[in-house]
Amino acid sequence: MIINIDHIGLSSNDLIKDGTHLAALGYEKVFEEIELENMAVKRPYLQEYTSTHDIILYRKNEVFDIELLQHGELGNEPGFIFPFNQKNENQLNENTQLDTFIIHTNDIEKSTKFFQTLGFKSNGEISELPRLTFTALIEKTAYHILLKKTKTTAKYYMDTPGFNSIALVSTNAEKEQRKLQKKGYTTGDIGQITVNNRLLNVFFVTGPSNELIEIISYA
Repeated sequence: MIINIDHIGLSSNDLIKDGTHLAALGYEKVFEEIELENMAVKRPYLQEYTSTHDIILYRKNEVFDIELLQHGELGNEPGFIFPFNQKNENQLNENTQLDTFIIHTNDIEKSTKFFQTLGFKSNGEISELPRLTFTALIEKTAYHILLKKTKTTAKYYMDTPGFNSIALVSTNAEKEQRKLQKKGYTTGDIGQITVNNRLLNVFFVTGPSNELIEIISYA
């Protein structure tokens, strides 16, 4: 069962610069891990696999946590996640608002079903940008995404520049993986990694428009 959204991943060429932007937007650093070992199960989700990577988690109340990621040299293609107030730009700037994100998809109906499988709920309104909301089980924080129809057919990676993945917390990664596979979604293998002194079980699942989702459970 999916019980929370852990973070949205932001692949960065400059952790200090992007960290400064986040601090100016009211975020506080929670922890950082430098030269953290990369899981082998991430290989299919990186354009260029590196043995280590750097991460810094930032938090602000009532909005998505942001995990800055640095895997090395980044490609040029943007991800599929964009802050609501920015057009065709998924990098940070001083005007960025991170309470709602736009998800690019080439099939809104299929992507809606995918995110509903992950615990998001539709408000039922007909709109050019349908809204889906995930409400955390314990904290009751509401997280919002909007789906935008595009012609995208790209495959997304965790070392794609900008916002490129959504991490969700499950009570059991193995059960979640089997559930998603039965629904017909493509998942990776489950790996383990210790982050901020906690051992995690992690796997990835891709949606109908190649949306990249990370599923985490505590080992």
